[in-house]
Amino acid sequence: MGPSTESDQYQYGDGRTGTEGMNYNWSDVIHGDRWKSPETLWIENGTEYSWKRVDELAQSIEEVIGSQDEVRVVLVRSPSKLGCFAGQLASWRAGCVAVADDGGLGQSELEHVRPDLIVSVDGDRPTGVACETHAAERFPRSRLPDEIVAVNFTSGSTGSRKAVGVTRGNLQALFRCRDLEVPTSGRLVSGSFATPTYDGWWFDTWKAVAAEGAVVCMPNVNEDVFDWPELSKKYGIDRMLLPAAVLATVVESLPGCISDVPWLYSGGERFRVSTYQQARRARLTNQFINLYGPAEATFATHKYELSDDITTGPIPIGKPLEGCKQRLADPGDRADGCHELLIDGPLVCLGYIEHGSLSTRFSADDGEASFRTGDVVQVDNDGSLVFAGRLDSQIKVNGMRVNSAALERDVVVLPEVSDCRVVQNEKHTFAFVRVDQEQLIDFSVRMRIESVVKQFSNAVKVELVDRFPVKPSGKIDTTALMSARFAKNEEQE
Repeated sequence: MGPSTESDQYQYGDGRTGTEGMNYNWSDVIHGDRWKSPETLWIENGTEYSWKRVDELAQSIEEVIGSQDEVRVVLVRSPSKLGCFAGQLASWRAGCVAVADDGGLGQSELEHVRPDLIVSVDGDRPTGVACETHAAERFPRSRLPDEIVAVNFTSGSTGSRKAVGVTRGNLQALFRCRDLEVPTSGRLVSGSFATPTYDGWWFDTWKAVAAEGAVVCMPNVNEDVFDWPELSKKYGIDRMLLPAAVLATVVESLPGCISDVPWLYSGGERFRVSTYQQARRARLTNQFINLYGPAEATFATHKYELSDDITTGPIPIGKPLEGCKQRLADPGDRADGCHELLIDGPLVCLGYIEHGSLSTRFSADDGEASFRTGDVVQVDNDGSLVFAGRLDSQIKVNGMRVNSAALERDVVVLPEVSDCRVVQNEKHTFAFVRVDQEQLIDFSVRMRIESVVKQFSNAVKVELVDRFPVKPSGKIDTTALMSARFAKNEEQE
């Protein structure tokens, strides 16, 4: 098994344990003496950057921001993670909302936030910083509350992508959350996989930086995953966060690439028992942690540490993190012991941003920050929550209602199945089922899968695949699945 929290302490390089002695005052995090240090803070593409060098880059970005009048929302556009990170730091120092873009944001996302200024950061030197454009129509600074400092974009898995206002209080609550700390022998070193436009970025980068740790930017799986072991050993990476689909791919194909990272977090999609079992068969001894949390709640709200006695059934999403409170509401006409999950507390963001202004606040009747997730959960014997789908997981197939989440859950129970996704367009509904390559042509495997699917609907077609395409966020790309399916039909015709 992975590292034991009974024998190790949460320790930083100067001997402090846990968050003891850490100062998460916002001003100290972004202005403190740490930014004068020659110690390495950031590693990207083989180059090491000290706190001081990152600070110099941020200062040059802040100068560009300061040269413009009435700037509230700054979009920092950079192909590098360092440029996005330094841009966030600079924007916060200038009292602005930081929106980082590594090229993944489209016009619809920009319309949500309506940036006053777009700054491009080309490379890692101050000379590469330039004012790309500023808005023709200036909005008053008061259009967004002062406490908003950043924006989360939802994945769009339940519809179009939404912009969520993240406050400094949200990030400070994340920084202070002891339930997301790991034992270390020195400074915390985080392996960063998340892109700057997704909420995993806060965990990968800023939570580590707030604890005076270091960040190692990991190459994309499709670029050079073979560099991961060398980076892990050289810098002593303590933890990594990987989307469940990416983790499944690595465990299946290249388990040695993650063997030296003691703590592996999974989120964004359901973590499958089959992935965990495969990891143990590959003799991986990492501690695996399943995280849950909507983008509307900063990053994560629940966690579950996996143990070797998990052999069947869905992996729970666990219990609330420090700073998070849960409420279980009546989901309506369901009679399967399920509840809708509501989240309260300082991790809940302020609300949605539309057309450059705050449009919806997340709050309960008593005014406390609260968010209705729309997710349906069950409570297991240990008191942990188990994800059971969404309130809107009912789809219509040939006029009949089908619970797509229940269909996926029942298919994944089959021993040959690694994962399942139900995808629907205007004319067709498919159950895409991921199996091993040799089972793609195994008629008996297909028959067993189809027999389960037909219990829900004879009109849902089964499509066997040996891999799921993923988006830059690491979530499964269902649009690409459908496109590949119809492209195959055209080839066969």
